[in-house]
Amino acid sequence: MLDKIGIPKRLAWGFLGVVLFMMGDGLEQGWLSPFLIENGLTVQQSASIFSIYGIALAIASWFSGVCLEAFGAKRTMFMGLLFYVIGTAAFIVFGFEQLNLPVMYATYFVKGLGYPLFAYSFLTWVIYRTPQRKLSTAVGWFWIAYCLGMFVFGAWYSSYAIKSFGYLNTLWSSIFWVCLGAFFALFINKDRFEKKKRKRSETAEELLKGVTILFTNPRVLTGGIIRIINSIGTYGFPVFLPMHMAQHGISTNVWLQIWGTIFLGNIVFNLIFGIVGDKFGWKNTVIWFGGVGCGI
Repeated sequence: MLDKIGIPKRLAWGFLGVVLFMMGDGLEQGWLSPFLIENGLTVQQSASIFSIYGIALAIASWFSGVCLEAFGAKRTMFMGLLFYVIGTAAFIVFGFEQLNLPVMYATYFVKGLGYPLFAYSFLTWVIYRTPQRKLSTAVGWFWIAYCLGMFVFGAWYSSYAIKSFGYLNTLWSSIFWVCLGAFFALFINKDRFEKKKRKRSETAEELLKGVTILFTNPRVLTGGIIRIINSIGTYGFPVFLPMHMAQHGISTNVWLQIWGTIFLGNIVFNLIFGIVGDKFGWKNTVIWFGGVGCGI
């Protein structure tokens, strides 16, 4: 049944693991900025923390594929888990509780290295293990799992958790969810990614390709620029929109439920456009639906 709908059966537990990991990672996205501002930071300082986080995401996203080639899928994903847990715990204890801005920058940067190494390494794993005719659909399912966890379950869970546990305890609980997700993806998931055996010099060359590909294949650079443009609106909203909502009487809890609901449409069309991409062509789907359609 799973194979028929486009989910590789041998990787099914990994998809559940991504949902849970991303739920933990995304649970503070909709409320962290106003929470930091309420506790003494300026809007600009809060935004700068998210900017530093974004730089870490960019670096880890870039190297997730080549790290998988060099070290293997599960080892790279476990590295992502460690970065997330260490970064989150240090951010709370040494950064936020003392309102030490440089430490908050450093620890949130470490946290930002986590989810791309985990989630995008799994995405690369899916690409390797899925037949070409089902690839777009399988990738669509990955983005469903990613968005369902990060934007929907994370936001909805937070809307109730911050009332029951408080903000800091909700942030601590994210470590539980990412560890649970890692358990399913790394231990319950029995599929094996056979990495090529390489010499140390070849591993270094593979990591270096993460940079040199910009020059050897300029289309990759173009794709990166497009992705940056597309992401500005989505990831910029949570920095300031909760405060705008609060000025008009909409509480953080309600805002989080709105934020989660927005992405239900995103999830449905992740699957639809995966199927459309298999039939209509990936490039045509990106151009006409992703570009022109979003513009309209």
